[in-house]
Order: sequence, then structure tokens, then C-alpha cells
Amino acid sequence: MTLILLAEWRRLVRERTSLWVLALLSLALGAAALSSGLDARGWRAQTDQLTSEWSAARARAAEAARAEDARTPRNEDRAVMAAFQFARGEAPPAALPALGGLALGTGGFELLAPTLRATVESRHTDSRKSERFDNPLFSESGTPDLSTCIALLLPLALLGLCGGLVQQAREDGTWRLVVAQCPRPGGVLAAALGWRALAAWGVAALASAIAFAFDPGATAWALAAWLATLAAFVAAWTVLVGFFCLLRVSSSAAVLGALSVWLLSSFAVPVGLAWAADRQARMPSRLEAIVHVRHAQQRAETQMDALVQDWYATHPTDRPATRTSHTWPVTYMPRYLAQDREIRPLMAAFDEARARRYAFVERWSWLSPGLALEMTADRLAGIDAGRYARHVQAVNLHEDAWRDFFVPRIMSYRGMTALDYASVPVFSARTPASQKTWRHAAALAALALVGLVLLVGRRSRRAML
Repeated sequence: MTLILLAEWRRLVRERTSLWVLALLSLALGAAALSSGLDARGWRAQTDQLTSEWSAARARAAEAARAEDARTPRNEDRAVMAAFQFARGEAPPAALPALGGLALGTGGFELLAPTLRATVESRHTDSRKSERFDNPLFSESGTPDLSTCIALLLPLALLGLCGGLVQQAREDGTWRLVVAQCPRPGGVLAAALGWRALAAWGVAALASAIAFAFDPGATAWALAAWLATLAAFVAAWTVLVGFFCLLRVSSSAAVLGALSVWLLSSFAVPVGLAWAADRQARMPSRLEAIVHVRHAQQRAETQMDALVQDWYATHPTDRPATRTSHTWPVTYMPRYLAQDREIRPLMAAFDEARARRYAFVERWSWLSPGLALEMTADRLAGIDAGRYARHVQAVNLHEDAWRDFFVPRIMSYRGMTALDYASVPVFSARTPASQKTWRHAAALAALALVGLVLLVGRRSRRAML
């Protein structure tokens, strides 16, 4: 067997086609790794920058409040306006903490933008927030990152390296000679497939290591989990291509058959799973949501005066004794609270439906190895649907605390003192990582094992001919 391994290794390194395939795969994955690694570094730097900017904004607001407190008499309207401006747009960033595999799932972070800010207004309806232009091709899945490139390109590379190995030898007239002289002809095919699978895995592993090296928050555990899942992914596709190698068809037919499986598993199966998930957990209608939001805004607008009186009736200690009429922003605070009570459950329904759909697709992801690989990347990056939904719930709780702190100070015309700014609520991320990281690796390994059993079942000398 040692001689067979050495012979197949020499054969691999002398095949120009195989070397070209590995070179092109290295270039493509290297570029994707560089882009994803830099994106991950930029994302972590952006989060740190937002935190620094907030600290500076709080220091400036505290200094302004200290100057206002020193004036006699104190201008209540100016103090209220300063408190409102800070409360509406200067909340500390409530960012979903990225995990050690961020370099694998930067597309998901870019798509969902999980850095939210609490506000005394409604963050779901404020149309004044500026948005950048997006590529419509990536509006539903995010920009392709390293995991996406590996899931799509690595099977094609294995197909180029391993496809039609036996058929080509048959067509050249050398395969019968190999079967006649070798007591275990299956070992020749196994050695050829093994070296090619190891080479493809090595290229993908090196690209992954490069991406992790650029990410300052990457962890060795995330890299190890990813490499293990990647090995199971490569094994599953290698066994599949090896099965097509043993079919008694032409080399072109074998390659075409394997390519058809790649197309079905990479594109048709995910579409079918998305269709089935939509039947299991239907996403709320966006049009109905927009109509509901507009109705909530209109009802709150028409009931502004009544909402203000109701708020003061509920909070009698914060009713100002010297005010008989109120103006903006005081009159708008109860309105914002009322409309958000209706809109927030509607927005939460989208995140909950997405989490249920994700869980459904995850149960059947073994039907598409590429999809299983990408879902592993999402979990290692920390952007899977379940974790994101829990993050939004935590942000909502933080926003409630933010409003409970600022709204009474605005409605009572007290405003903020310098000491108040030191005790404003700060978001504390308590969203744990997923405990199902190894699920997809186990599913891919089981798929490879089943394929290997079927492949071994065809290793008889007669089947080899």
C-alpha cells in the first residue's frame, strides 16, 4: 500500500490539470480569505470606534449639563432639549458580540447589521436614518464571504481533481492492467482520491487560517471546529465523486453526473428547503406590516393630548407644577411609547419566524453539504438566526431601561445633570454562543460514512472492471 500511495502522489504532482485546479482554487480562496479577514478586522474596529465615540459624546453632554447647572436661573426648556437630543440618538451601541469565527460569516453581519441603538423614539419607524445603497443581488443573503466561496468552489475543485479517474483509465486502456496486477485495485482508487482530497482540504484550510490570522478576535477553538467540519465536507464530496468514478459510463458522463449533483445540492435543495420552511413558519407579510405601522402612527398622532394626560396620571410625581401646556418634545414622548407598544411585537414576529425557519432548515441541511457548511460558519461567527433573535430581545429590554431613565426627566422638565450622565443604562451583551456547533460536522461525517459504505460495496474486482 505504501508503494501505491507514493505512486499516486507522484501522479498527482505531475498532472498539469490537477496543479492548475489547485492553483486556481488557491487564488480564489486566498482572495476570499483576505477579503473576509479584513472585513472581520474592520467590523471589530468599527464596534470599538462606536464605543469610543459614545464615551466622548457622553463626556461632552455631561460638560454641557455642568455648564447649564451653573447658570441662574436654570433654563428648563434648554435642559429638556439637551436630554432629548442625547436620549434619541446618543445611546451606547448595543452590538451583538462576534465570536471567534467572525471571518467565516462577515456576510451575515453585513446583512443583519446587529449593532442597534436604543432611543426614546421608535427605531423601527425613524425614516431620517441614512442608509447606504445595497447590491440587490446580495439583499437576501449578504455579500459572499469565505464560507460561501468554499461551499461553492471546493466541490468543483474536487470534481476537477477526481472526476472520471477510473473512466479515463479505462478509455486509455490502462485500467484493466491495474486491476490485473494489483491484488486490491480499490486501494489504487482510494489512494488517488485520498491525496486529491487532502490537497483540496489543505488549500481550504490554509485560506481559512489566513482569514483567521487577520481577525484579532479569532480563536483557536473556532478554527479547529471549522477545520473539522471542512474535513467532513471534503470527505462527503470525495466519496460522492468516487462513487461516480466507479460507474460504467464515459468519463464525461461521470463528470456531468457529479456536476448535476453539485448543482442540485448547492442551489435546488436550498431553494426547496426555503420553500418548505416558509410553509412551516410563514414569514409575516411585509405589506401588512407597513400598513399596521402606519395605522399605529396615525392612532398615536390623533391621541397625542390624551396620551400626555394619561402619562401624567400614571406618573403624578413627574407632573410639572408650573406648566399648564406642553410642546415638543414633551408632547411626543407618550406618542412614541404608544406606537412602539404596537410596532415592537410586529417586528419581533419577523425575527421569531426567521429563527423557526433557520431551525427547520438546519434539521434538513444534510441534504445540501454546502448549506450545512455555511450554517456552521454562521454559528462560529455568532450570527445564526436564533442568537440574533435573542440579541434583539436583549436590546428591547435595554431600550425599556433607557426610556425608563430618560422619559421621566424629559416629561418633568428636569433634564439631565452631570451626575445623571454617569449613570445612564449601558447595554450588557448576554447572548451566549450556540451549543450546536458540531451538529453539521456530525451530519456531514455521517453522510460521508454512508457514501463510503456504498463505495466499498462496489469494490469487487468485477465491479472495478
